[in-house]
Amino acid sequence: MRRSILVPTSIALFPAAVCAAESVEFILPPNPLPWALFFLASAMAVALAGGLIYILRYIIGDRRVRLRDETRQRLEKAYADRLREEYQKKNDELKTRLQQVRRQASMLFSKVKNLTTTLDPEKVFNAITEMLVQELGVARYILFLHDRSRNELYPFRWAGFKDEIRDSLILPVDKVEHFLTWSFSRGQLVYRNAALDDPETRGLVDRDPLPDTLVAMPIGIPGETFGMIYIESFQDNRQEVDEADLRFMISLVSFMGMAISNANVFLQTRTELTSSKQLSERELAEKKKLKDIFSKYTSAELVDTLLANPGSVNLGGTEKNATILFSDIAGFTAFSAGLAPSQVVAVMNEYLSAMTDVVLEHDGEIDKFIGDAIMARFGVLGDLPSSGRAAIEAALAMLDRLRQLQAKWAQENRECFKIRIGIASGPVLAGNIGSERRQEFTVMGSTVNLASRLEALNKEFKTTILVDENTFAQVAKDVRAIPHENVQIRGMEGRIRVYEIQGITRGKQEKRKDLVNIRSRLGSTQAEPVPPAKPADTPVSPESPPRGEPHEEPS
Repeated sequence: MRRSILVPTSIALFPAAVCAAESVEFILPPNPLPWALFFLASAMAVALAGGLIYILRYIIGDRRVRLRDETRQRLEKAYADRLREEYQKKNDELKTRLQQVRRQASMLFSKVKNLTTTLDPEKVFNAITEMLVQELGVARYILFLHDRSRNELYPFRWAGFKDEIRDSLILPVDKVEHFLTWSFSRGQLVYRNAALDDPETRGLVDRDPLPDTLVAMPIGIPGETFGMIYIESFQDNRQEVDEADLRFMISLVSFMGMAISNANVFLQTRTELTSSKQLSERELAEKKKLKDIFSKYTSAELVDTLLANPGSVNLGGTEKNATILFSDIAGFTAFSAGLAPSQVVAVMNEYLSAMTDVVLEHDGEIDKFIGDAIMARFGVLGDLPSSGRAAIEAALAMLDRLRQLQAKWAQENRECFKIRIGIASGPVLAGNIGSERRQEFTVMGSTVNLASRLEALNKEFKTTILVDENTFAQVAKDVRAIPHENVQIRGMEGRIRVYEIQGITRGKQEKRKDLVNIRSRLGSTQAEPVPPAKPADTPVSPESPPRGEPHEEPS
């Protein structure tokens, strides 16, 4: 308790302080007894509360513990039951999904089996479009096929697009202006996100005429791509394609490529594929037979021309004016005697492959290989402006290619050889000739025999290229040649003039790929008569040295 005493200013002890304050307050120390009692009472209340809490805890503590354990057990049991139910539910869902996947896989394998075994192109394409919709869930797509003659992709089947794209949506393959053509040229499946991440294809993604491409899938077999599948959207509107989807797509398009190959779809022309009237299996089988026959010894371009006009070739036999070329290795027996059989085979394969390329590059046709000899035809399957000139240019190119091989072999310390070539022009009988068990398309006649004899005559005359007068007449103004008069050919009556070709004097050796044209009436065309060569007055024996200029290596 605080006490204060006010002292009047009139009785202040210090007169000087009177002026500063009107009164003075004195504070006396309080009595400590009340505070002591208060603190004692508080301590006793706290102790009593603590004692009561301790007693209550002691009395009901075990029950609370027991309640906590039972509650925990009930919660654990409920949690375990819930996990068990969820596991059972997920397990049932997984089993159901697995059964659905098995059914889908079984149906897919059945479709794939039917797809790869059918030979009907229409059924093949129907199965492909069905798989795109049902198995891949595609909503908008275009199936492009490759037109090899024009080197472009054209729409063949589609969904979600107007029919006007048939004529307007043509994609040239040689101009990589879209990642669809980029995918075709490389034979790789590409999807949008990957194309955006790749600097090489990032600029090709959103280009017209297909700016919304989601997936581009090439269809084909190893070494050949038949077309493309363009996917713009899926039925579930998803925009992402995961790794599992990509693997499935790659597997599916590989089966599609096998099916298209087995069905010989591209034996048909673009017009035949897009027309309402489809070729029958018998007609496709005939085209396949033509391809099997001619693809072995003629150029791919000529085979395509033949397939576009299968009725133009009479396999039963026809007479044609053509040029025949025979080439043979000089001294092959001595050359091969010093080599192991495996080395001989390796050299011959390299040599024959190079010579075959040369013949095909000059619009020739490989008739057959006879040991180390090559028999080639010019102007039998395709019309040439001058079959004789094509044969002579091919012969000179064969010598040039052989020189390249000789230089390569010399660097490898391998033996080299030379070749001899004989060429003759005239009527030949062309057809599928042989037994019932084995046949081949070949030519026969005196022109063939003459070309073979001229090749052998090179050995006697110590020359490289000999041609008959009919062949020389086609190139008389364009070649350097040495005539050999009044030559007797073994097995033939009379004497003829032959020419040793030394090189081209005017013009360059040109490739005539664009000039090949199958005669539309090849089966009924009759050969034009070729007048026999007039014998010269002065006889020359094959054993005698040839007249004229000394022999030089042809250029």
